[in-house]
Order: sequence, then C-alpha cells, then structure tokens
Amino acid sequence: MSTLNNAFFVGLKLGVEKGSKEQGFDLVQTNANGDAQQQVNDAINLLSQGVTALVLNPIDSKAIIPAVEKANSMGIPVFTLDRGSDGGKVTSFVASDNVALGTTAAKWIADQLKTRYGSPKGNVVDLIGLVGTTAATDREKGFSDEIAKYPDIKVVARQEGAFDQEKSLNAMTNILQKYPQIDAVFGANDDNTVGAEKAIDNANRYKPLGDKEHIMVIGADGTAQALSAIRAGKQDATISQNPIEMAAKALSFIKDYTAKKDVPANYAWPTLLIDKSNIDSDTTKKYGLWSLQVSQ
Repeated sequence: MSTLNNAFFVGLKLGVEKGSKEQGFDLVQTNANGDAQQQVNDAINLLSQGVTALVLNPIDSKAIIPAVEKANSMGIPVFTLDRGSDGGKVTSFVASDNVALGTTAAKWIADQLKTRYGSPKGNVVDLIGLVGTTAATDREKGFSDEIAKYPDIKVVARQEGAFDQEKSLNAMTNILQKYPQIDAVFGANDDNTVGAEKAIDNANRYKPLGDKEHIMVIGADGTAQALSAIRAGKQDATISQNPIEMAAKALSFIKDYTAKKDVPANYAWPTLLIDKSNIDSDTTKKYGLWSLQVSQ
C-alpha cells in the first residue's frame, strides 16, 4: 500500500484482504507510509520472496517504474489499484475513470452556477490532488478541459491540496484571503474538501445551503467525513468510488490471469455522485457506502 493515513487507502487494503480471501490467495502486505522509494524497495523485496503476482497502489506513478520493470523481468504479473505506472508493463489497472470524474465535477459546478445566476458564471477554486499520481493528473485534466468550455466561469486559483487535509487547509486559507468572491471549490478528493471546509469556517465565510454567498464544495471518494459534511450542509457533493469492491475486483483478475483467462488492461470502476438529495437513497445504498465499513 502507498499509505494508510487516508480512509480511501484503508478501503483498498480491506478490499485486497477481501479479494484474497474470496480467491483463496496467501497475502503478504506492506505499507510504504507515503515514501515512494520505500515502496519500490518493498516491492522488490516481495519479488525476491517469490510472490506470484504483485499488486501496487503507487505513491508516485513515475517512481514506481523500477519495481514494475523488475517484476516484468521476472515474469511476475503486475496489477495496479487507483493509480497507474508511467512505465513497464501492467497486466491490469483497476481504477475509476478519473478523467470522467473531473469532468463530472466541472459539469456539476457549471450546473449549480447556472441555477444561482441564470447562466454558468462565477469564481471557482481548483484544489489539485497529489502531483505525480495518475489519479491527480487525470482528475485535473477532466476538470480543466470541461470547465474551460464555460467562458464566464473563472478559475481564480489552482493549488495543490495533495490529497491532504492540512495542505488543503493552508492552501484554501491563503486563497480566501486573496479572493473575496468565491462561488465553488473542486477538491480532487474529500481530504482536499475537508481542508477547504475548515478554512472556510475559520474565515467566517461559511453560509448555509441556499444562501447566495454559500461556497459550493464538491469532492471525490465518498469518505465518512464527506458524508457527514454533506448531511451538515458543509459540503455539497462527493463523487464516490468504492475502494473495497474495486480492490476485490483486481484480485479476481489475478485469479483469472492465473487460469489463463483474458483480463482487461484497464478496468474503470463506476462512480456515483452523492449529495443531500440521494445520500439515503436505495441507489446509494446499493452502490455501497464503503467508508462506513472503514469507520467501524
């Protein structure tokens, strides 16, 4: 694992364990605690122990290449979760379509601004994810390309929130000091949005849903904190993933691969936009509020 200091990655860990149990695999796990070189070392150590498949959730999509290439040279299949590798051969990459996720966020903001002003216009903040990861790069591409289609929407600030609450809090604090008028914030994940929401509160800029000065906030992942914030009116929406089922699916592909069945090179896990109107719906329950399992 890349880290366990984030509920989403705890969800991936639970999913790997679930999938391993379902498929009858023996599982050896490591946690690099956010250290990209340590993750490479961990992977190479696992390969030296004779593992028959390598599952990676890369901290840095470029830094992980030596581990992928080492596995390739040994004939060991590599499966990546949530974040891909910029080099080497990956047998199957299982993740949400992060470009589409960013596009969905931009369209949602445009629709909300149209409702507020009669046309899609206003000032928007873009809190980018952890630079160097495919998830951050793809979400930013989807968001930037889509939001550029609306000439009257101005992205007043783009800063790295790094999928981190504290860094996002600091970034948003500075942005709020500089810009007196902000209509909406896109956080590349829900840790980014939680940090932004704390900054909005600290600056006494929070206004309730429906208020014309309410700063709309949309994030991604569907963490327990985000769901609580949606219920409290602090966050407007999250584009949820399901890391538990996503990871379990990747483990099923390992089973298929060892049975010499075809596996997809890229598998896009579906997402679900959750807001106050559907948070308790049957659709949302069926999709799975994964973060509640992590919280238990």
